[in-house]
Amino acid sequence: MFKKERVSSLLDAAVKEMNLLLEMSKDINKPEDFVSSTSGMIVFRACGMSIQYITESFVKIRNLCGNDFFKPYKSVPWTSVFGMRNFLSHEYGDVDAEGIFNTVKTNIPELLQASETIRQDLENGKLDSFYQE
Repeated sequence: MFKKERVSSLLDAAVKEMNLLLEMSKDINKPEDFVSSTSGMIVFRACGMSIQYITESFVKIRNLCGNDFFKPYKSVPWTSVFGMRNFLSHEYGDVDAEGIFNTVKTNIPELLQASETIRQDLENGKLDSFYQE
């Protein structure tokens, strides 16, 4: 698979997962909703795994294209995105409801918007210099 196709595939997977994450957490209105019932705890765990999946996709894009790939998209704190992947992977027991809530309700919509812009730029050839074979 060509690098551009791989980047597009990873980005599409992340966008799909972000939309799923927002849908499955739509009834969560405060951090306590994650811990006040069994169904809330299931959603909490699913949200954590979705965030890990999303951030892993962006780590893979970074590994393919380098950090400069993300520089035009300054609305996203990319270092935090990459750090979140590591935190969720290695410190899962320390993940709290408030952190997941804030990520889902604030950061994911911002990341989704930036991802749509990246996807447009990818389709329009604006990012071709990052994945020349």
